[in-house]
Amino acid sequence: MTEGLRIKVHLSPGARQDIERLNQRALKNPHSRDEALLEATIVMLHRLNGRRHPTKPLDYDSRFADLSDCDTTYVGADPHEKPPLRIVSRDVRPEPPGGITRREIVAIGARRDSEVYRTAGQRLGRPVGVTLDQLAAQRRASAAKNHAPQAGRGLDTPAPVGADLEFD
Repeated sequence: MTEGLRIKVHLSPGARQDIERLNQRALKNPHSRDEALLEATIVMLHRLNGRRHPTKPLDYDSRFADLSDCDTTYVGADPHEKPPLRIVSRDVRPEPPGGITRREIVAIGARRDSEVYRTAGQRLGRPVGVTLDQLAAQRRASAAKNHAPQAGRGLDTPAPVGADLEFD
């Protein structure tokens, strides 16, 4: 990691919903595993802010949408069990260089059955079994055909800033 890299975490609307679901389960079951997982998730989100980067890069897997530009972070409350939750995030580099990197939290969910990775792919609008390079080529071909840039969010364009939660 670059020494001077500065990172600011932003929760996407979907990730906000994920946190709210965790919170609702914790409220129904105080002093439970659900409450401990919510607390562990909040702690990990704070650790992802700033320079710490306890993440693992994701590789392309044709069974899922291409998340190779994303990272995963393991979240658990019990050190004796495999962490049951994952946070899927992606870093969006600043323009111009030297600014603050935006770490977009795409999804927070269960490791079980790769649920969180399916959710992240859907939220990013990516089809299963298509690589990022193939998606970019399709967009270029479509733009050339229409003689105009395609409207909407691109692969490297973050969600609007106003709706996101920022950690200071």
